[in-house]
Amino acid sequence: MKRNLYFFILLLIIAFVTAWLSFSNGSAMESSAMTGVIQQETASGGIYLRQFTDKLMESPGMLIMQLIVIMVFARIMGYLFQLISQPIVVGEIIAGLILGPSVLGALFPNTFNFLFAEQSIDVLQQFSQLGLIFFMFIIGMELDLLSFRKSANKAFVISAASIVIPFISGILLAYYLYREFSLGNVNFMSFALFMGTTMCITAFPVLARIVQERKLTKQPVGIMAITVAAIGDVVAWCILAVVIAIVKSGGISHSFLIIALSIGYILFMFHVVKPVMRRVGQVYASREAMVKPIVALVFLLILVSALVTEAIGIHALFGAFMAGVIMPENINFKRIFTEKIEDISLVILLPLFFVSTGLRTEIGLINTVHLWMICIIITIVAVIGKFGGTLLAARYVGLSWNHSLTLGVLMNTKGLMELIILNIGYELGILGPEIFTMLIIMAIITTILTGPGLSFVEKIRPGRIKQAATEDAFKVMLSFANPKTGASLLKLTNHLISKYALDTRFTALHISPRSDLSPDDARLFEKESFVPIKSIARAHNLALSTIYLNTNDVYGEILRTSRAEKPDFLILGSARTVFSRDILGGILKRIIHEAPCDVLVFNERNFKDIQSVLLVYFGNGDDYVFDYARMLNHESGKKFYAYHRVLENKESSDVLSNSGIPFETVPGSILQPAFLTGIDLVIVSESNWKALEDKQNLPVDQFPSLLIIHKSVYENRILKSASLQ
Repeated sequence: MKRNLYFFILLLIIAFVTAWLSFSNGSAMESSAMTGVIQQETASGGIYLRQFTDKLMESPGMLIMQLIVIMVFARIMGYLFQLISQPIVVGEIIAGLILGPSVLGALFPNTFNFLFAEQSIDVLQQFSQLGLIFFMFIIGMELDLLSFRKSANKAFVISAASIVIPFISGILLAYYLYREFSLGNVNFMSFALFMGTTMCITAFPVLARIVQERKLTKQPVGIMAITVAAIGDVVAWCILAVVIAIVKSGGISHSFLIIALSIGYILFMFHVVKPVMRRVGQVYASREAMVKPIVALVFLLILVSALVTEAIGIHALFGAFMAGVIMPENINFKRIFTEKIEDISLVILLPLFFVSTGLRTEIGLINTVHLWMICIIITIVAVIGKFGGTLLAARYVGLSWNHSLTLGVLMNTKGLMELIILNIGYELGILGPEIFTMLIIMAIITTILTGPGLSFVEKIRPGRIKQAATEDAFKVMLSFANPKTGASLLKLTNHLISKYALDTRFTALHISPRSDLSPDDARLFEKESFVPIKSIARAHNLALSTIYLNTNDVYGEILRTSRAEKPDFLILGSARTVFSRDILGGILKRIIHEAPCDVLVFNERNFKDIQSVLLVYFGNGDDYVFDYARMLNHESGKKFYAYHRVLENKESSDVLSNSGIPFETVPGSILQPAFLTGIDLVIVSESNWKALEDKQNLPVDQFPSLLIIHKSVYENRILKSASLQ
């Protein structure tokens, strides 16, 4: 071993000496003039700065720098807007506007010109188009064609009205805007048809996520909204394809060929390609079976379909959308490809589209009161046309005022889909810079108004469904992130209140901290999340209801749900932040002290059964821990130990002896490994656990399962019943 080490060291020394001698002799051959220039520039630092900036200005360096700035800023703005209950996409759109000439270009023109140099814009826009192609493929996959067959006539009537009425209002609006805002080479028909299309768009992806966040997924109004939006999405894109065909051909008569080719393309996709893909979805429905050639086949289908529609004359995005629509209905197949495409598309390429849109949007062009009034009128027409058309149709088919108003607000969500339509109009030369900017502002305002609009409808017409359960029933709420943890929480809770379990309503809350899930993914995740806990509920014949939510506001949603459900106590799994060992860290600290009930935090360590319990009691107002221990003392055979820090306090000792539980006092320290291995559960108050952690530096990883209890000021009926036994 030493011989090999010596040989390695000798080899390094020879290599170093040889390289040093070569570099020294080679440097002497350089011209003195060159050396003087280099020394002068090196002294001033100019050569390094110029080399650094030159490298950044080159195509790869500039694109990478733009990607970094765009991703960071889009994420920050998306997070900030989510804090005020707005969709992430709104924040990302605003990020694009801020990075464009309207804000960054106006306030810091040198920075703007350096970051988005003119020669780099084309590359940026090409990448954004690629992102849109993959995004439209995902949108096509998210459409549930079965909902068209299953939906009643009501959905078709509402969808038709929510498209036709705004479309007509857009055409009428174009009559007054054409002279002032159309470009010289655009005829009135093209301008009017495109204005009508912009008025009737609904952003299906954003709407679907709002429905999830608002807990409307399983309610009739939520199901109706998804169905109406899905039908409207398909119809709107077909209308857009016809409009583009008319615009590119110069008139209706010349567009018949393009329309005929488009119909032939759609029929070919449904009757030839779709059956083949259905067979592929049956065979390759798992990650293990998903081989590279199949992945390449799907990506090739996306690109070829986009290329064909672009060649026909109805835009590449329609082809990508159709490629998604004809994908197999197998949920696993869709999920695999969504995961493969969604991250790169939504996180990197789609924010490029927002910035690309922002670079085209110059709010400074709207610099007079007259122009701002036109912008406001456009927004009002868009809102009234979509909201009014949906509301009237919903009332006509017999929906309640509450559901009709909710649908009207939801259908006004234009979001990203409107931006895509507007960019197509800009590229085709239909929209000039001024009207393009006004329509961008309209799209942002209508999307922002969706959340407050829904809250307003809920306030004036609550329409809340009253719980059928009686007020006498006990209520327990369980919140968990990991499905296995949910099962453990229910097992522990059943141990605690098994005497009252058959008279108790259990509510299981699982929150996915993602607000970008597609409806299909959300349904699949919801089903998977509750499998373990439902199995435990069936085994013990427990009444269990479930709530599944998609939101980043986990803390706020747990509190809102607990206030709505009004449980006797809330039990959660422990959570540690990335940089902390505190099992009460993260959002638990806030939930514990703000929840309107007792909060129990369970830190699981190989939890199976409860045969031995250690109760930690300090006698400092933590007497309520006896109530929870007393609930466990309904079966013979359990052993109870007490760690009592205040033995000299007679009053506290009396509480221990009069608890009705046959405790064995633990002498000395509770950190004896041999003792802890024989304990199934430790019960301690939240304040005393923190005291133990601070003073004794507890090795949490060596502890058995731990139940930490925070006592609320509100009455706990389960504990009251237990204390009377």
